[in-house]
Amino acid sequence: MPSDQDPILVLKGGRVIDPANGLDEVADVVTCGASILEVGPDAGALYPNARVKNVAGKLVTPGLIDIHTHCFTGLGDFCLPTDLMGVDSGVPIIVDAGTTSTTIFGLARKGIIDHPDTRTKIFALMDPSQIYLANKTFICHYLRIADDERNIDIEAAKEVVDANRDVIVGFKVRPTITDDPDRSPFLEAAHQIAPDLPIMIHLGSFPHTPVLETEKLLYQLRKGDIITHACRGGGGQLDAFGEPTRAFTDAYNRGVLMDIGHSAGDFHFRTARRLIERGYMPNTISTDLNVFNVDGPVYSLSTTMSKLWALDVPLHQVIAMNTINAAKAINREDQYGTLTPGRAAEVSVLDIEEQPCVLSDGHEQITAHRRLRAVGCLRNGQWYDAVHDQKSVQADIREAV
Repeated sequence: MPSDQDPILVLKGGRVIDPANGLDEVADVVTCGASILEVGPDAGALYPNARVKNVAGKLVTPGLIDIHTHCFTGLGDFCLPTDLMGVDSGVPIIVDAGTTSTTIFGLARKGIIDHPDTRTKIFALMDPSQIYLANKTFICHYLRIADDERNIDIEAAKEVVDANRDVIVGFKVRPTITDDPDRSPFLEAAHQIAPDLPIMIHLGSFPHTPVLETEKLLYQLRKGDIITHACRGGGGQLDAFGEPTRAFTDAYNRGVLMDIGHSAGDFHFRTARRLIERGYMPNTISTDLNVFNVDGPVYSLSTTMSKLWALDVPLHQVIAMNTINAAKAINREDQYGTLTPGRAAEVSVLDIEEQPCVLSDGHEQITAHRRLRAVGCLRNGQWYDAVHDQKSVQADIREAV
């Protein structure tokens, strides 16, 4: 039972979709401080003194999770402010995907993750190199640091991971190669540093530094590892006839996860359609939000989710990709991804806008007949309006002519 000091909030009368619990019904979500207290039809009636927020006609979900962002502003110069991608977009939890490396991670932790002004919950997929900064000019690739084995220190990296396991949920690896075209020392390093943590792999190339061929890369991934940019064009997932390659099929079947990782040009409707038609449903939807794509074509997580919905992925699956699936991908399903009583009070509220709209992947435009727009979210039990997503909708979604 809640104590007299715990504030109780009722999100009243929304359509609650919680895929992890098989829930899709009009219900109240009751929170007590930083925890979910109860979910059910008219559950709020038991708490007459609670604060009530009417969300009738809205979609209420477990707190959305974006597992690929770049939020370490001040370190990577193409990063975006954390809260712009997070609570100001209706997303209480985000993951920075490889902006920093082992020697720099402490700066990110102190200056952003743990900063008192940061409202969004941040986890990190750390680059296993000693020195890596994700920036506009790919400086670590230009200087050939990103493919220099001397940039690896296994023991030092282990110390950083062990000291930060509450926020480091895995690695983001750029699978560059050196003398041997069949191996990436950086992928191998990540396996050695913390074998229990997943690796997110960037599918695609980089300027200045060669990478492991896609086929060879896919065969080296383990169950629970993540392919981001999984639906990019020319990524090696499809053969010359547009069919999934054997390497991709084998990776998918053994439990390697597909993540959207939209970015400015790393998501193609055409590739996504083909893979989905062939039964290869993405596991998670992420944005790869940064300064190059926030003003289009990505804009926000809800816009990216709308694109999968427009490809006829059922709504409950779209929601699952950014709730329980995302939580499982970062091994935090015991805390996030559901509205189970006792879990953290991370809740997202969205509108379904039923009107023709144009959506772009940066290469192709499609007309959709509805889209998702974030209204706001609860983060640690506190409500935030989705002020950024409301602006993004005005820029991104236009009535179809």
